[in-house]
Amino acid sequence: MENVKDKNRQRSLKTLITTVAVIVIVNIISNFAFTRIDMTADRHFSLTDFTREYLSDLKGSVMVRVYLDGDELPVSFGRMRDEIRSKLEEFKIYGGDKFGYTFINPTQNDNKDARYGIYKQLFDLGLRPVEIDSHNEEQTTKTMIFPCAVVCYTLEGKTGADNHDTTLVREIGLNLLKADPRLEAGDEQNIFNSIETLEYEIINAIYRLSQIEKPLVAFIDGHGEATDEQLVDISTALSDYYDVRRGRIDGRVGVLDMFSAVIIAKPTMPFSEDDKFVIDQYIMQGGNVLWLIDATSASMDSLMTRQVSAVLPAELNLEDMLFTYGARLNANVIRDLQCSSIGLAVGGTGTQPQIKLFPWDYYPVILPHVKNPITKHLNYLLCQFAGTIDTVGTNVPIEKTVLLQSGKYSKAINAPFSLSFESISQRPDPNDYNRPYNNIAVLLEGNFESLYKDRRGRNIGGRYYDTKTSTKPSKQIVVSDGDVAINDISPKGEPYPLGFDRNTQNTFKGNKEFLMNAVNYLTGNGDLLTIRLKEMKVRILDKQRAQQERGFWAVVNVAVPLLVIALAGMAIYFIRKHKYTK
Repeated sequence: MENVKDKNRQRSLKTLITTVAVIVIVNIISNFAFTRIDMTADRHFSLTDFTREYLSDLKGSVMVRVYLDGDELPVSFGRMRDEIRSKLEEFKIYGGDKFGYTFINPTQNDNKDARYGIYKQLFDLGLRPVEIDSHNEEQTTKTMIFPCAVVCYTLEGKTGADNHDTTLVREIGLNLLKADPRLEAGDEQNIFNSIETLEYEIINAIYRLSQIEKPLVAFIDGHGEATDEQLVDISTALSDYYDVRRGRIDGRVGVLDMFSAVIIAKPTMPFSEDDKFVIDQYIMQGGNVLWLIDATSASMDSLMTRQVSAVLPAELNLEDMLFTYGARLNANVIRDLQCSSIGLAVGGTGTQPQIKLFPWDYYPVILPHVKNPITKHLNYLLCQFAGTIDTVGTNVPIEKTVLLQSGKYSKAINAPFSLSFESISQRPDPNDYNRPYNNIAVLLEGNFESLYKDRRGRNIGGRYYDTKTSTKPSKQIVVSDGDVAINDISPKGEPYPLGFDRNTQNTFKGNKEFLMNAVNYLTGNGDLLTIRLKEMKVRILDKQRAQQERGFWAVVNVAVPLLVIALAGMAIYFIRKHKYTK
């Protein structure tokens, strides 16, 4: 009997020594060979290769301040906070001492002035709270939540002939909630969309802030384009990432070569052949262009002074150029049953007319569905008198991707036609809207063919320029609505936010999101933009089923673990009894 006990002691001692040795060896190896294993099917907890490499090679220091915190957070936003924390912890593993983060509850400070000071800082960075209704048996209360973050980038170095120490500090605000307007802010689908884009939003912000010299972006002038006041909101948003300039071409070949992208925003006058040659040669050298073009003269301004306005094809002299590159802007206007409204006076007393809102199908409201880095998880966009775009040509090197389309119940009216409010109060017949999904925005990528390929060159101002063919791939985005980038101006002359609709008092955030993503795509790193295509599987709780089966699963969660422990204990007892009573 004693021999058996001695053998058991020796066996147990050997097992203990072996276990300790394995643990020590594994820890030693782990100090030299770092690895992380993600067992989820959709790589939920993994960062992309670009993110890992970029964080490992940070030149400056990054601090992310997240303003989503507090014990009073609803369950959905609590989950979002936990996912953000988990993602930032992954960032810190690769970023090391150069990456840090903190969570702040902006509503927690008892000092009213200090609390409002934080609110003002967030508002100045373009960050807005959401209000969530919390229900209990007695009352409904509103909770203000800031699902946002501020990314701060600090770079220290030496400049000047005497090597003075300098510190570069930049910061930018990020709205982390990707809210579908059709859903409540705290809906699980919104939380899921926000989590899915979190990696891109933060890395994109760091990438842009870390650029010592901001890339140059130009708004073209000289052809009746939108004014500075009309473009102030999108220009301000772009200035966080780019050095934004505006100027005329005036036939100066090479004047655009320094710009990462140029934007042509709602021209109303014809382009000269000299200016077209300058843009064409810029594209041939790898230049990128965002075209925001109205192919007709349709405008609300013309209806303010007359009952009927004639809508004519716009004469911009760009048709041959865009056709050569692979897109045709049609001289028509889309009418869509999914639309915004306009206010018209319908009566009233004295000097106070009564204003009533009517659906205005010339103002399509677009929700992108294309899975593309530019349009993924965008909010609604508001278009005004948008036309249709056809992709043309069989040139294989050009890849064409549709970015925006009209809705299921839409149609296009060819110019010329008369525009009026005559039938605005009549209920439309959906059967008349029988041309669905008209293209409104198209992405063109590849080595483009020059409009002037069959011409040896061009004489501009007494100087002769040879025609260059494509030497580098470039990208162009053609949008058949110039108003998508224009912010309205108040009666006091102050600009409204881009996408703000004075009639409905709604702000269509998708306008700015789309344009920012478009310019980022034209100028950005391809690997960076692929992060936006990363997808996770939706695992959203079925609330109705959860409520119906609540009692059953409560019993299972309590009883099954206890039963498993009891069975395991009984099994161990009988095994040991059988083993040691021989």
